Amino acid sequence: MKNSSFKEIEKIISKAKRILVATHQGPDGDAIGSLVAFGLYLKNIGKNCYLLSVSGVPKYLKFIPGAKLIKSKHPKNKYDLVIGLDYGQKNRLGLDSYFEKYPETPTLVFDHHPISNQDGNFGIIDLQYSSVAELLYDYFTAVKFNIDKKIAYALSVGILSDTGFFKYTGNPKPLEAIVSMMKKFKIKPVEIDNALNGHVKLSAFKLAGKIQSRAEYRPKEDFVFSWVKRGELIKHHLNIDDVGSIIEILNKLEDGRFALFLIEEDTGKIRGRLRSRPDKKFNVAKLAEKINGGGHKYAAGFRHKGTIDSTLKLVAKYSRKK
Repeated sequence: MKNSSFKEIEKIISKAKRILVATHQGPDGDAIGSLVAFGLYLKNIGKNCYLLSVSGVPKYLKFIPGAKLIKSKHPKNKYDLVIGLDYGQKNRLGLDSYFEKYPETPTLVFDHHPISNQDGNFGIIDLQYSSVAELLYDYFTAVKFNIDKKIAYALSVGILSDTGFFKYTGNPKPLEAIVSMMKKFKIKPVEIDNALNGHVKLSAFKLAGKIQSRAEYRPKEDFVFSWVKRGELIKHHLNIDDVGSIIEILNKLEDGRFALFLIEEDTGKIRGRLRSRPDKKFNVAKLAEKINGGGHKYAAGFRHKGTIDSTLKLVAKYSRKK
């Protein structure tokens, strides 16, 4: 797929009467923020659109104005255009059954993950962007669409979330976008930070201590890791998002080129979260791709069928120093 220009994308959207917009399973702040922002844009220009996240909206992201517009069930009707946001690989949209039924529906891509099998007909895949929210900000600017405060807020959540509040990027462009929206709409990053990170449950706080206490350093492969079992989450009435931020704590350790946090989602299903830092110069996205995952240079993830032990061995295999 050759990248389209913003004007070409605007024309493609203008011709479609019914638009299905979807993001990846297990959505993060960029996925939901971008989905809300683009949905509000489409409604503003008079388009019939359906916003889909097959995993639903995580509880910690429901504070985003407009998040209630997102559905988790497949639409029953056919759409003229599918727009995929921030998904990396087509199967992560959870739309396999839709495309089996309506294979002729064209797909427009907005993504900043490495080119893989997005399988788009047109759109933009650009790794230079810190987030899809930043990409959409540039799109709105290029087509001279006047964003409102709700859209600005959703875009800000996406940019701040995917840059780790600028810990994962040295590019000034996303910061410039945030500053612009702060000035125009009085967006307050501190409020977004509190909404994203300021509601830790006491039981999660206590379990986090246990998870941190079992952290280990593997000198041969040069990374640090820890893990949590599904039974522990159930015992404390927690979900994955309640403990997912532990990866950020592991990433602060001086040991290791990168940090790994393994979460048992279900029996035989493991989710891996990977983090590194600019000073350590290790690309975790390339590592994640070897395990059918993806992400960004300093923040990535994957899902793997197996046990915590087998997944750990797989990561060790692919990260071993040569």
